[in-house]
Amino acid sequence: MDEQIPFMNRIIWADEINDALTRALKARYYGEVTYIDDCLGRILDAVEAREDADNTLICFFSDHGDHLGDHTAWQKESFFDVSARVPFLVSWPDRLPRDVRRDDLVCLTDLFAIATHAAGQTEVRDGVDVLGVLDGSAPPREALFGYYGEPGTDRFKIMVRSGDWKYIYLANGGREQLFNTAEDPAEVVNRVASDRDVVDDLYRRGVEACGHPGASDALTGDNLRSFPYSKWKASRIYQFDRSRGVRGFPGHPRDVLDPWIRRGRA
Repeated sequence: MDEQIPFMNRIIWADEINDALTRALKARYYGEVTYIDDCLGRILDAVEAREDADNTLICFFSDHGDHLGDHTAWQKESFFDVSARVPFLVSWPDRLPRDVRRDDLVCLTDLFAIATHAAGQTEVRDGVDVLGVLDGSAPPREALFGYYGEPGTDRFKIMVRSGDWKYIYLANGGREQLFNTAEDPAEVVNRVASDRDVVDDLYRRGVEACGHPGASDALTGDNLRSFPYSKWKASRIYQFDRSRGVRGFPGHPRDVLDPWIRRGRA
């Protein structure tokens, strides 16, 4: 339903990935995660060697996930959890309990409030006071909004997340998706038709969330703007090393080998 997925797959050559390559790519991804984990362990070892380790606030997060083939998609740029849901860990031994997992809605705009709260003068700006939520002094976020693409174009889409429900509106065709992330964590059952009351509520919240400068072009009156559905034309991304004279793909793979073969015969 999201034209962004086939569009991106075409750009990065992912529409030609087969099962064998999928396994290799996932193995490499897990290897990268293992390497990052090792590096973080070295940093934490250095922190824990300090006398003030228990009064050190650490926040671990990421900017996005990777589809890794889920939903026939690769890379990012969708509102499926595999792309949009990221690690968000907060450790402060002197102030926070260990091994507590919560389902509060948080995002990267909350990092500023975490830092300022820890410094003694909380400013939330566009986020919520996560540390205040944890100690009961601040209210949790009721709904989380995600925006993608330029408002007022068919590339725009918005996500509204509240409780276990996730609603996605795609301006390209005015398409809608609704998932219950508790009952359907893989997000494969679109419940737009069966849960219209939830759709209507989250749609209205989405309209309200776009009612400010910078996003208002996504609206037509009191509704989210839609465009006739279209398939987006995509070209390929070519990553060349121009410093070595690589400026394009050869007409035939053997063209790359011929100079090497000639040098070998010389």
